[in-house]
Amino acid sequence: MKKVRLYIAGISAVLSLSMTVPVWAGVAGYGIDVSNMESNMMGPGPMAGETTGTAVNEVSGTESGDTTGTAASEAAGTVSGETPGAAANEIAGTVSGETPGAAASEAAGTVSGETPGAAVNEIAGTAVNIANSVSEKWAQRDVAYLTNDEIEALRNYFQGSVIIGDSVAENFQRYNMAGGAGDVVSDSFTSLGVAGYSIANALLPNDGKNIHPMIQGKRYRLPEAIGMIGAKHVYSFFGYKDLADPNAANNYEILLKEIQAANPGIDINVISTTYMTAAYQKTGYNNDSVRMLNAAMKQKCAENGWTFIDVQEIMSDGNGNLPDSWSIDQKIHYNYQYYIYWVNEMKRAALTKLGM
Repeated sequence: MKKVRLYIAGISAVLSLSMTVPVWAGVAGYGIDVSNMESNMMGPGPMAGETTGTAVNEVSGTESGDTTGTAASEAAGTVSGETPGAAANEIAGTVSGETPGAAASEAAGTVSGETPGAAVNEIAGTAVNIANSVSEKWAQRDVAYLTNDEIEALRNYFQGSVIIGDSVAENFQRYNMAGGAGDVVSDSFTSLGVAGYSIANALLPNDGKNIHPMIQGKRYRLPEAIGMIGAKHVYSFFGYKDLADPNAANNYEILLKEIQAANPGIDINVISTTYMTAAYQKTGYNNDSVRMLNAAMKQKCAENGWTFIDVQEIMSDGNGNLPDSWSIDQKIHYNYQYYIYWVNEMKRAALTKLGM
């Protein structure tokens, strides 16, 4: 009977974890429309597997009947009807009347008061390990399910945020005023994005002819414009117009240092240049160039104490391209709802800085 109780307790623990995941998934987050969950999910690239990968399958597979990872199969196989692994056979054997193996004997010992061996520690730890694994995977979406304290902290943090850059950056503000309205990030942003803007343009003098952001009908270079609006956090998105320039990363660094020098204490954040669609690429202007620029800027951010917000692979079709179905123009621009991935990464970066 003692062995039977251990077996039942083990199955109950795994089933309890299985049933917990759908509960998490159904909680409505601040500023998130649960009826349109596509915008809250991770992108179709490699990181998408983090919400539906092995760890989650190991927990939920016992209900769905899917073949799961070894740990879950061995623990829950006897419930789902799958052939249990060796460890599960040894545990299940105590119920079927078979002579339990060493692992089962050690597990049964925990009930009788014996000191558990290595095997029982592994078995007893299975539920905890699965729970931790699920927590790590779901941490990728935690920003959709924030506590009131986290929401308030982010609301305060993002006050005085500005987006700078090209037309992709400019479209981020359009998202903020439409689909993102009501979110603590979207409600806090001002835009100095300019269609057709480039790193090279941003370094040019303000002679009345060059493209620069406009404030109250007058153009200003970024270092001055950022100071005029009293920004505390700068989020920068550049790259497409500069991909063919071998000095793009160095020029980008010069621009950000100039902004920093003109605005002491400013928080600098670089959003990775996103992919273009597969069909839009050409020599010297392609997704290999995007990857090279992002790698260089990630390094420069580390060297200068800036934050690099990496959405490169999140906004990928899994093959290093912007998904065709996401793109407005089948080139570089994406439908506004996909800016939710920017917002999610901004929140994660902010929560990290806040120690939350």
